[in-house]
Amino acid sequence: MKKLHRRYLGVLTLAIIALVAATLPVCAVSANPGLQVEGALLVEDVSPGQTITWPMVVSISSADPATDIVVQVMGLTQTPDGVNQDISVSEDTSQYSARSFISVDKNSFHLDPGASDTVTATIQIPQNVGNGGRYAMINISEQSPGGPGTHYVSGVDVPVVLTITGSQLTQTGKITGINTGTITNGQPVDITTTFQNTGNIHYKVEGSVTVTNDQGVTLENIPVPIIATSIIPGISRDLEAIYTPSGSLPPGTYDINSQIMTSDGNVLNESTSSFTIKAPYTPPPALGTVNLAPSGASTLQSTDGTISIYFPLGAAAVPVNLSLNSITASQLPAAPTGYTLTGNAFNAEGLTGLLAKNATVTVKYSADDLSKANGKTSSLQLLRWDPGTNQWVVMKTKVDTKAMTLSAKSTQMGIWAVAVGTVKASSGINWMIIGIIAVVVIIIAVVAFLLMSRRKPKQKPAKR
Repeated sequence: MKKLHRRYLGVLTLAIIALVAATLPVCAVSANPGLQVEGALLVEDVSPGQTITWPMVVSISSADPATDIVVQVMGLTQTPDGVNQDISVSEDTSQYSARSFISVDKNSFHLDPGASDTVTATIQIPQNVGNGGRYAMINISEQSPGGPGTHYVSGVDVPVVLTITGSQLTQTGKITGINTGTITNGQPVDITTTFQNTGNIHYKVEGSVTVTNDQGVTLENIPVPIIATSIIPGISRDLEAIYTPSGSLPPGTYDINSQIMTSDGNVLNESTSSFTIKAPYTPPPALGTVNLAPSGASTLQSTDGTISIYFPLGAAAVPVNLSLNSITASQLPAAPTGYTLTGNAFNAEGLTGLLAKNATVTVKYSADDLSKANGKTSSLQLLRWDPGTNQWVVMKTKVDTKAMTLSAKSTQMGIWAVAVGTVKASSGINWMIIGIIAVVVIIIAVVAFLLMSRRKPKQKPAKR
């Protein structure tokens, strides 16, 4: 009886361990060992006189050598394309700097392989801090063998973005230039609007660029997608609009009207410029074109076959001319949270409404796409930009590893892009865990039944 009892308990224990282990998350291991920082972004609403602390956990992997770490509080600026950069004390002259508010509890420390340590920043907001936002950067770097004052092998910048609550927040800006660069046959016209934040708080912008000929006829209205990172006060940002004419342009002067607005549609500034074509201009050829008719199925395909869109019979209610056009990474809106755009993108233009039936979009993923996904095809997704909601839509993507393609169905065209990301979260009910619990309960019931069925009742001694 005891052997039987132990046997079933052993089976029960192993079953429960196996099932519970299946529900535990696998520990993520970085594919690129090196310096890592938890808490690498500080965005806070603060009040005059307030003191806040911000812990940052700094670590290196077990594969890294022992490392000396240096921590510096620096100024924050941005490049014209929106990349945050730290600047030295002597360069940090902005009235919106928060550098002087910040101190750290350690300026240097040592990490052994696989070890971590916590750096705590203390931010003391002055009583007379004023209006708007305040900005700084905390740089956490691996010190080179040459010692302090030399160069740093690698590092992590921690932006500090503070908004003074109860203060007057001013969102103003101005267009300081519109430039087309050199116009070349066979290349699109790259229109760059330089916009400066003249307010006292950071914000994101989007825009619209309209091109007209010398008769005042509008040739194209080009949307400028909302930028990925906010512009901090005093900084200028270059906003690109790519003009690809539908046909050749005769010599003449062409006007540009550029309008920049906040994400909620508030127009900040508008300006005009022009460019001159001295000889007939030939635009770049479209990647592909098709005349979509209601009476038949059609396929819009790029000349190299990397992009194909199949429209079934009855997809179009009226005839429409569609074209595939390339789109640069700088034209793409910022990726949604949890996703990274690979740069493989295109624009299916010409459709102003919805299709009556789903079209099938098929894109060949490149070796570069796969490399950015760390070789995991399951991480590759097709995204479609929805201009109505100003959001990316993560499409239900089918991966064909043999053909090296990604495909998805949609009744909308426009901008599509390949992205690397995680599988979308499921609903709040975790049916897998519920199922596992049910199985465990059944196993316990079966074992209890078997044990009870083999338990013999004690016999009473016979009467004499």
